[in-house]
Amino acid sequence: MTHPTPPQQPAEGNPYATAPGVPPQGAPQNAPQGYPGAPAPAYPGAPAPAYGAPAMPVLPSGGKLALGAVAGLVAALVAAVVYGMILGKAEVEIGYAAVGVGALVGLVAGKTGGGNPVTGSIAAIISLGAVYLGQLIGISVLFADSPLVAPDVTFLQVLTENFSLVQETWSESMDLMSLLFIALGGVAAFGVSKKVGSD
Repeated sequence: MTHPTPPQQPAEGNPYATAPGVPPQGAPQNAPQGYPGAPAPAYPGAPAPAYGAPAMPVLPSGGKLALGAVAGLVAALVAAVVYGMILGKAEVEIGYAAVGVGALVGLVAGKTGGGNPVTGSIAAIISLGAVYLGQLIGISVLFADSPLVAPDVTFLQVLTENFSLVQETWSESMDLMSLLFIALGGVAAFGVSKKVGSD
């Protein structure tokens, strides 16, 4: 058999020392209790919510965006070299490889920087640059493999020492399909970045 517990009495000389959750006599029923700025009780006479540590503010994702951009840039440089080597050795334009470059850049940027649309936009811009650089590398590989060029000349030397000639050759070889595949690389980068970043 349980015995009823008697109501707690105020401490001697302190009319406000009551049991927790019981408003002191004469205190307004709707006065918020607890620390300054605490939320009001749910109903009159209810105990004030317990004080907890304030929630950490949500930090802006600038650091994550920057990390995603850097990771995407590194992936873009690697993809551009591989893409350029394939173009130069195959001696034909492989348009779908540009989409692959964009997808790789988007994958790395999205996984690192998150699914923010800004990350996708950055990945798309980086992808356009990577496809462009890859095509310049492909032309440089063709020139370096030409019998008219000394055998010890690398594609990197051709690209850096004869950039204007490589750029001019690229401009002359551009057609509507080439531009379409470059654009598709950017679209792939944006889409993949958004998808993997939100997973």
